[in-house]
Amino acid sequence: MTPVGGQQISYVTVLTNLDYLPWIMSRVLIIGNAKQKYLPKWHELIQSADTIIACDGAISDCYEHNVAVDFLIGDLDSITNQDLARAEQDGVQIVKVDEQQSNDLSKALRFCQNLSVNKIDIIGVDGGKPDHQMANYFALLEHELPVTLHLNDAIVIAVSKSSPLHHKSNPGVSFSLFSIGQAVKVTIKGAKWELNNHDISPSTMGLHNITTEEELSIHCENGSLLAFIDR
Repeated sequence: MTPVGGQQISYVTVLTNLDYLPWIMSRVLIIGNAKQKYLPKWHELIQSADTIIACDGAISDCYEHNVAVDFLIGDLDSITNQDLARAEQDGVQIVKVDEQQSNDLSKALRFCQNLSVNKIDIIGVDGGKPDHQMANYFALLEHELPVTLHLNDAIVIAVSKSSPLHHKSNPGVSFSLFSIGQAVKVTIKGAKWELNNHDISPSTMGLHNITTEEELSIHCENGSLLAFIDR
């Protein structure tokens, strides 16, 4: 059976840093190292991706579900020797990053800064230890990239001055918005409870809002926010 998704690279190399020539890729899918029991559920994202990145041990689940991987990124501490050998044989480009100051998702997003991308989708980060889950959310804030993190029941999008949110949605969809630190002059439009240049501190205030229009827009003049939007 032919693997689905991705565009296979025709050579093998191991990179020890991220100073790499830019790649032009319009849509990237990053697959995290959570157990991919429901990986087939993301078939549409896999099929529409121009490039697929597996974070470390996630490549094992990609092989199990016949998903073609273009890049394998991480410190490679969670991958078996067998899967690593197969990745090399298959022509997967391996980006080994030994530093331990960031998690594998952050390493993958940092690598994407070397690429010309229009959209990055992330799957495979549901569950796991609470501290690992929190680290994945903070990884979204570390890089100014067009990223959507897909959970089983919601999507998560980072919002900042340079990355406002414009999300197409049906009216009646629940969402929550949380400030990471102080967020200045936050504006929410297309929701039951809207804001206009309102400062927000970390709190529970943003829990459970509801969309009222076909587009939800969120802007802020300074600071960072995380939007959790129900599917």
